[in-house]
Amino acid sequence: MSIENILIRIDEETRSRVDEIVGAAEAKAATIRGEYEKGGAALREELAALVRARAENEERRLVVAAKLELRKQLLERKREILAEVYGEARSRIEALPAERYLEILKALVLGNALSGREEIVVPAAQRALFTPAFVEALNREREGASLRIADEPGDFAWGVVLREGRRRVDLTIGVIFEQLASRIESRVAAALFPE
Repeated sequence: MSIENILIRIDEETRSRVDEIVGAAEAKAATIRGEYEKGGAALREELAALVRARAENEERRLVVAAKLELRKQLLERKREILAEVYGEARSRIEALPAERYLEILKALVLGNALSGREEIVVPAAQRALFTPAFVEALNREREGASLRIADEPGDFAWGVVLREGRRRVDLTIGVIFEQLASRIESRVAAALFPE
């Protein structure tokens, strides 16, 4: 056999072997590519599901936050309405005629005087309403009482403060409305906002 034939044969065998190796490599690459495509598709689906779940959670969070904000605003508005109602009631009470005002204060004093020896602190602007006749009527209605008007007036616009020693009973309109509001607020709110 000639060298030329040997070279041709070596060349053919080499090409055949190269073709085999290239074919095997291409098959292996195709297999790997297929696996990566499947893995990539699965990963894309997994990521898409994760993104959807996060978006749904974020949407739920935003909806809950929006509902809470609306409830907060509604509650604030209800409080404003209640404050307006209490303000209107307070204005009407403050505008009562003098004799009705004194009737209310008489009932408050008699209902809250513990010993009957308290001083009655009255508003400076209304001092003239609390006449000696008013104090005498109080003392007559409560047997053994010796209530009297305090020398110095109070720094409030409506109501009185009963004082004896260190004990004080505040019957001013602000305190009365605070106590009243705490006792009846739920009923007032139910009447104004039946929902």
